[in-house]
Amino acid sequence: MTVSFKDALKFIGIIITVCCAVFVCNLFLNYNIDLNAVAGEITENQQIAYTAMKLNNKVVCAVTGGCLAMTSAVLLVFYIGHYIKQHSARFGILKALGYGDFKVAAGCAVFGLCVFVGAAAGYALSWAIMGRFYAVQNDGDVLPQVALHYHPVLLLIVILPTVFYSALAVLIAYLKLKAPALMLIKGGKRERRIKVKQSRSDRSFLTELAFNVFGARKMLVFFVGFGCFCFGSMILMGLSMRKYASDMMGYMILVIGLILAAMSLILALSAVVGGNAKTIAMLKANGYGLKESGLAVLGLYHIPAVIGFAIGCVYQWGVLNVMINIVFSSVEGTAHYSFDWKAFAICLAVFIASYEALNLFFVQRIAKTPVKSIMSE
Repeated sequence: MTVSFKDALKFIGIIITVCCAVFVCNLFLNYNIDLNAVAGEITENQQIAYTAMKLNNKVVCAVTGGCLAMTSAVLLVFYIGHYIKQHSARFGILKALGYGDFKVAAGCAVFGLCVFVGAAAGYALSWAIMGRFYAVQNDGDVLPQVALHYHPVLLLIVILPTVFYSALAVLIAYLKLKAPALMLIKGGKRERRIKVKQSRSDRSFLTELAFNVFGARKMLVFFVGFGCFCFGSMILMGLSMRKYASDMMGYMILVIGLILAAMSLILALSAVVGGNAKTIAMLKANGYGLKESGLAVLGLYHIPAVIGFAIGCVYQWGVLNVMINIVFSSVEGTAHYSFDWKAFAICLAVFIASYEALNLFFVQRIAKTPVKSIMSE
């Protein structure tokens, strides 16, 4: 076994993301099954509302669960790649001793246990509030009262993701361990031709450095943009859903959005600072201040942050516009949806404050980067 369960537990981002996915899916899938049981009691006047409610359950599971599942897969790829890079010498020694690529990669199946922990926690949390959720859904006389029942078949949403992500972890590790053993022992760095780009004469050294840092790791740019996308879309959607659905639904989306945004941004920005430790040390050794170092390493990441937030707000408007004005337009009593500028102003203010606070935190991390220990490597 090349990966311990203790190592796997460090990847808390996967655990939290899967927990959120299973939490939402179990709530709505369990309710949907029980909703099917009252199909015979639905009158002609209730048919439209009944159909809309079933469709709503499917849309929430597909959009929220699907988005979280995709995020978990992306996080898994990133984490495993980072883990193999950190422990490439260990993997290289195992290969040099005669272990095959698949046998070495099989140890990474333990990452699937992260998924199991998250899925089991999400399943348990969903049952902790299931009664309250049914009470909110049953509020009013639009549909017959739906009784709560336990459905063992939904345990598959705990078991299947565990099996799938365990297999995915092994496949990712297998592909990344195709390099020769000696290369892995030396740190997994491949020789590659570097195209030297001529520096623009109108750019200062710090500006040129900022562009090089920004363009070196495209995955981190994606994570920053994705985190801000989650913030813009789900926070704004949570604020809006309280008006069109229920406070409970709004708070659920708000919490999940905050978790996704926080995990993505912290993961990306910590990797940016950690991956550029030598660059930061060089800047400090050459007399550059904290402000200059912070702007050189983190400054350009404001661009994907703003773009991600803007796309998230547009995405939220599109989803709610389709769901409320098109899907539920025939349901009596449903209010017409229009973009909530007040909620947007609140969301924008919180986003700016939160992102800048997070940047300030990582700038302080830059300040604590030891010059002596890094320069002596």
